[in-house]
Amino acid sequence: MIRLNSEYVATLKAKSKRDLQLVVKDFNIKGVDERSIVYYYNKATERKGQMLFIDFVKGQIRYNFDRSIVIVPTAATTISISLQDGIYSYDDINRSIQTVLVNAGAYLIDPSGENVFYLKTCYRLYSSGGTGLPTTIPVPRLIIDNAEFGKVLGLTAGTYPSASATAASAQLSNIIPQIHPTSSYIVRCDLIKNEYVASGDIVSASDRGDTEIGKLISYKPSQYVWMICHNGSRSTITVSIFNQNDKKVIFRDTSVSIMLLLRLKK
Repeated sequence: MIRLNSEYVATLKAKSKRDLQLVVKDFNIKGVDERSIVYYYNKATERKGQMLFIDFVKGQIRYNFDRSIVIVPTAATTISISLQDGIYSYDDINRSIQTVLVNAGAYLIDPSGENVFYLKTCYRLYSSGGTGLPTTIPVPRLIIDNAEFGKVLGLTAGTYPSASATAASAQLSNIIPQIHPTSSYIVRCDLIKNEYVASGDIVSASDRGDTEIGKLISYKPSQYVWMICHNGSRSTITVSIFNQNDKKVIFRDTSVSIMLLLRLKK
């Protein structure tokens, strides 16, 4: 527990002028919210101080847009496709969709080993010669019913193509694709009292820099920015990281290194 009380400022300052450094390493995330980091103290500590930024956070990120639907010319109306948690390129998404369609029987394999669509029988437009097969077949259509998934592809919610067609077509994005959905990270902590922001709990903010997906995210400002702590006793400190849309970032890696610096108020 860290006790923060302005009554002890003069006494503590006279005894020590050193910064108090808390280093938290490789702990499991506590509680039901996997998007917040909660550190529980094992020892009682009494200091009056102010808190610095999060020095760096290591983590891989996943997002909550994982589902789309494809209309295929089979007996079934639609096939739902859900992506497992992970990191995907556009080629990976295409392969995942194709695999689901093959497993659902939406393809046949011809003698050349190529995947071809099932032909759906109908009541008219039969081919001549009595084969019973239609002269034309509809091509699959993609349904985007998840706006977040659509943002990655650059498509708003809807069906593409909008009407049934018998010829393949290419769809252009109607919004800018968010290839990297998270462009910045906002760190919040319930310990601090930031008087310069409306929410009062923002510690710092940074962009992803040149970090690639699945790589180490390292944020180290060139100088310290000290902030005031709330007065009172507490047994936990909760650190949360949000994206630029004020949505919590979800961590795939529970091995996180955080450094909090506390110092005596001058």
